[in-house]
Amino acid sequence: MQNLAYLLASVLFIFGLKGLTHPRTAVRGNLTGSVGMLVAIGATLWASGIVSWVWIVIGLVIGTVAGTILALKVPMTGMPQMVALFNGFGGG
Repeated sequence: MQNLAYLLASVLFIFGLKGLTHPRTAVRGNLTGSVGMLVAIGATLWASGIVSWVWIVIGLVIGTVAGTILALKVPMTGMPQMVALFNGFGGG
């Protein structure tokens, strides 16, 4: 099952990169690559027994809420600082 998830993640990464080649499809490519990363990380954490699906979902919800709040509060002129903050947290 883990190998199948990794294969799916690889295909999503490839399609994500392909989508990033044109401005018209860049948003979809970014989303596709993000879903690929989600699949890869989820498969790794679950298959290695590090955490259960419950903890994975809890982490996703906390990260989504925190990122959404920060993204909505920061004006467009503050985007470089917000990206730096996200990178400091290990994402973005």
